[in-house]
Amino acid sequence: MKKHFLFKIAILLLLSLSASCNFTSKLYTSNNNNRVTTGQVSESEFKNLHQILDGYTSTPLNDTILIKYDYNNENCWNNLDLMNKDYIMQVVNQRKQRLQNILDTRKNVSAFNFREPGKNVNKLKKLDNSILIDIDKKLLQLLFTERTKCGNSMVIMPDKQYIFIRSDAHSDILDLTQKQFIGILNNN
Repeated sequence: MKKHFLFKIAILLLLSLSASCNFTSKLYTSNNNNRVTTGQVSESEFKNLHQILDGYTSTPLNDTILIKYDYNNENCWNNLDLMNKDYIMQVVNQRKQRLQNILDTRKNVSAFNFREPGKNVNKLKKLDNSILIDIDKKLLQLLFTERTKCGNSMVIMPDKQYIFIRSDAHSDILDLTQKQFIGILNNN
């Protein structure tokens, strides 16, 4: 009887482990062909995006919109989680300063850093008070339905064209120049 009970417990554990492994997000690397994609948002998507973002800012949106989106249950920054809080805060402050420097030089850009709601986020995302929480998941449902490891980034131009970067852990999209944007849009 005891062996039968332990066998059932072992089977349940294996089933739960295999089920949890099926929900992992894909990690894209810089050499993946479909890591960077382009397209155009529809008029209604563009209007919905503006409505959503207007709820998070008191300043008018600029003509180019940059969004970094991270997901709950992410393990991208697990190694950093092992560091002490002071070290993590240094990284947070460096990331904030990098973003501010970019916004200071690119006056026509509105930049947002969002994350999906939930309690299972890395310390880097928890401790950064500049990260907005997509409370009702409207942004997730509108533009960021494809979960990837380390989050996604997107830039939407005034003409509604976009560039989407999967697994953009370090917000590489912030470093792209206007010339690179044009090159990406022309090549895809």
